[in-house]
Amino acid sequence: MILVLNFKTYFQKTKDYLKFINSLKKLKTKNHFWLAFNPYFYLILKRKIKTKKFKIGIQNLSFLSEKPQTGETVYEFELINQADFVLLGHSERYRLGENLEIVKRKIDSLQTKKLKLIIFFSENSYEPKEDFNQVKSLTQENLNFLLKDLRRENFNKVLLCYEPWWAISSEGGKIPSKKFLEDFLNWYKKNYNFPILYGGSYNSKLKEEYQGLNFDGFVLGRASTQIEEIKKIIS
Repeated sequence: MILVLNFKTYFQKTKDYLKFINSLKKLKTKNHFWLAFNPYFYLILKRKIKTKKFKIGIQNLSFLSEKPQTGETVYEFELINQADFVLLGHSERYRLGENLEIVKRKIDSLQTKKLKLIIFFSENSYEPKEDFNQVKSLTQENLNFLLKDLRRENFNKVLLCYEPWWAISSEGGKIPSKKFLEDFLNWYKKNYNFPILYGGSYNSKLKEEYQGLNFDGFVLGRASTQIEEIKKIIS
């Protein structure tokens, strides 16, 4: 199982990253940890981590542009080639002005790069729903739009993450029912073959509630920085 640790902006010093990662190294588990750093210059820590146990990535990249972009991080920056993966389309990015068109431009411009792409998708609504059938059509429309120009030779570079915006703790954290996610997975498995992760404030309590759901992994937010929570999740 893949556990993506999205550190967001919780860690703000090199020593915080290294202290936490040293604790993570000591855990005995067959799960795969994918660590999403921010800002990108923390990728230099990959040299100090010195383990193949983890994949090291970043939380965002800009799309390629013919014009220089103020304040953006682009693949051509020196350290980016050390990243194993990038998160694209996280719900919190939409709060900063992103939209489906921008996320698709990022996907398209990164197809020739040596990065795994973790692409987030949902119906893009903050209104909680009880039944997945209420949002299935829009979810499929959004996902198909993001993937429509993905070249077949790049299929093995893509992992998808289903993340309802309304399930994020900062948006109120209305947790989807197990039945909701069972219906989602039934629909997803019939239509797509990419590895599928779940995001949405995943933690040890949800682990118990979602036992038996056939996701390939989970994206952690706040729990990413809590070693005791991670121990409970992998136990």
